[in-house]
Amino acid sequence: MSKLLTFHIHEAGDNTQMSPAYFMDGEYDKVSVRIYAERAPVRNATIDIYDDGVSIFSNSTPTMYNVSSGADETDASNTLAILPKGYNSEEMAEDFTPDTIEEESWITCKLIDGAGGRNFTVQLELSQVSEDESGDD
Repeated sequence: MSKLLTFHIHEAGDNTQMSPAYFMDGEYDKVSVRIYAERAPVRNATIDIYDDGVSIFSNSTPTMYNVSSGADETDASNTLAILPKGYNSEEMAEDFTPDTIEEESWITCKLIDGAGGRNFTVQLELSQVSEDESGDD
């Protein structure tokens, strides 16, 4: 069985908690995240989703080749979902931590930087982990 958690914030402020918070009734795997903004951001908007206060996104540390030094350099790690500049929607289905969301966890969402966007909706799609071999939940 799948579950869709929806978070919303009308007026975007930085580091603002989106409503509501969810108390999980079972164990779930993360499937995808969808972000929508009625007014597109003027730079990349960033959002994070937390499972008991810990980001559900894995650290993705970009590396780039520095022509001057001839070496790969790493940038700061990123544990955020991004709605790109000028876009109204984005869907992502990777970059999650491998951990499942446990029963009785609290799932929350925070708009880290609204970047001039407005009326944000974030959806987290989950798939329930089977309780037994027969596939019953």
